[in-house]
Amino acid sequence: MADNSSKNPFMDMFQDFGSSMQIPGPDMNDMMEYHRKNLQALQAAVQVGSGSAQALMAKQREALEKAMADISDTVQNQQAGGDASEMMSAPMDLAKKTFDATLQTTQEMAEIVREGNVETFEVIKARVMESVEELSGKK
Repeated sequence: MADNSSKNPFMDMFQDFGSSMQIPGPDMNDMMEYHRKNLQALQAAVQVGSGSAQALMAKQREALEKAMADISDTVQNQQAGGDASEMMSAPMDLAKKTFDATLQTTQEMAEIVREGNVETFEVIKARVMESVEELSGKK
């Protein structure tokens, strides 16, 4: 007994209708190339973002190392003894120095993030513009 469940006369009718009209199908090579370019642009954007993240982590590490060195210097100066007024002002000086360094580092980190975002946006924007040109050229 033949299996007629795999045949669909309705679908066969549409396939016959489409082939009789000779409607061109999409060029798979063009589609693959188009999406390959999109993926390359996405990869480039991710690399830019990754570079920004690495620069941000390096800046954070640098700030932490500097803060630890400042604390260490203050503790060593406190242990060495000295004038009571110097011992009282040392923590305030450290706090002020740390606050100023934190502000400076925060500004630098914000600039790193901003630059990374601008570069990432430019990579994506370039691909979108290229895409628009490709699509408008094929019409």
